[in-house]
Amino acid sequence: MELEILLKIILAATLGGLIGLEREIAQKEAGLRTNILIAIGSALLTILSIKLAESFSLADPSRIASQIVTGIGFLGAGAIIQARFAVHGLTTAATIWSVAAIGMAVGIGYYFIAFTVTLFILIILTSFRAIIRMIEKQKKSFVYIIKTGDRAAILAEIKKIMTESGIRYINVNLSKIKQGYLIEIVLTTSDIKNREFVEKVIQLKGVKEISSESL
Repeated sequence: MELEILLKIILAATLGGLIGLEREIAQKEAGLRTNILIAIGSALLTILSIKLAESFSLADPSRIASQIVTGIGFLGAGAIIQARFAVHGLTTAATIWSVAAIGMAVGIGYYFIAFTVTLFILIILTSFRAIIRMIEKQKKSFVYIIKTGDRAAILAEIKKIMTESGIRYINVNLSKIKQGYLIEIVLTTSDIKNREFVEKVIQLKGVKEISSESL
């Protein structure tokens, strides 16, 4: 019995390690060691949940295992950060959550499912990155000069538009001029989102003039 548990732990560590290796190569926060530990912990807790239920007939076999989802939720939330009006770490958090699910699948004995899901995750993390690079190549850099009235708060409104539109900005400068402010923004986006951004900014209260050029 203990040998079977040990083999499950080794399998969970191997599958978690494959995903962790990809994350390590991609230089992400949750790398090889983190994903191995998550997979091992999830598998062991699932096994213990089942064994305890077998030992005590009134016990719920999913009681301990169900808490893994909650615990991984907190761990994933810790991997998500917000910086410069953009959210980072969502993929890392989703990977952590998925690796925990793989560990649980191994713990309960669904080996084929665990292997298949691991393969899917590796395909998503590697192949889709190439697709994203192709999309990024289609983006251009733009420089905006926006003249506004005496409302410094308008900069926050412009940043909100960029965040909601999924536009990444490189640099933002705000300087005081006569009867208002001058905002200079350097951003990277597609032509379509660029037009949408201009249309939304023009409608903001206090915007007097907006000019742009592509880099």
